[in-house]
Amino acid sequence: MRLLVWLSTLLLPLCVTAGCSGDDEPGSATGPDLPSQADLKAYFTAITSGDPEAVTEAAAKTAAPGSPALSFAGYLAEAARAADAAGQPADPVEVEEVDGGFEACIAEGRCVTWSDLEGKDDRLVTFTVNGTPLADTLVDLGGQAPITSLDLYEVQPGYAYRLPNGVLNVTLTVTAPSVDLSPEPGIYIEADRILKGGEASSPATIPAGTSSPILLSFPDAQEATLDGQVTFELRLGGQASESIGFGLTSPAV
Repeated sequence: MRLLVWLSTLLLPLCVTAGCSGDDEPGSATGPDLPSQADLKAYFTAITSGDPEAVTEAAAKTAAPGSPALSFAGYLAEAARAADAAGQPADPVEVEEVDGGFEACIAEGRCVTWSDLEGKDDRLVTFTVNGTPLADTLVDLGGQAPITSLDLYEVQPGYAYRLPNGVLNVTLTVTAPSVDLSPEPGIYIEADRILKGGEASSPATIPAGTSSPILLSFPDAQEATLDGQVTFELRLGGQASESIGFGLTSPAV
């Protein structure tokens, strides 16, 4: 079940097409300003591997600096580290070449397709996930200042990504300098819409003296415009708690 949990939670929608790819020889995904076909396949193979180091390495080689493709890999690397910390590591899934892109399936009709690849200077810049542009579903929060309180905690927002099935995932890195820290699921507020956090592949506790990515997951975010506010409770040493909040906006350059 580890692979199903990893892909359905972090990557895959439910694809209801009659088989996600055909039997004909697929057309190449590479083109002007894009990396080679081999490098592109290595990138998409890495992001479905569940191995954060492989994701980071492939992205550094293939994705353009500051690009959505690099941020998408960053999101998946952080999510993989959170799953590892929760004791839910993933097995890799096979990636296949399809016309103009790549595809991964965990079962008949349960697939994700990456296509409409765009590049610059032989680096991957962006693409679509089941036809939706990354720019519509992904926010890089890494430029935000960390949220800190004396020697109790540091919370660094990472990425927000809305899956094709409507689940909004938000990654954070939580550092526990002196006491154990336990994040609660939280809520997402956008205009008059409030979404309650659900279960996620994420550590329940960050032990004192350590740091770990965590994942907050909000179902039913299909209509969200990704400019709302995340708030969650962070329990300190199993006793008191503090409310942590931040917006899903990239800092102004």
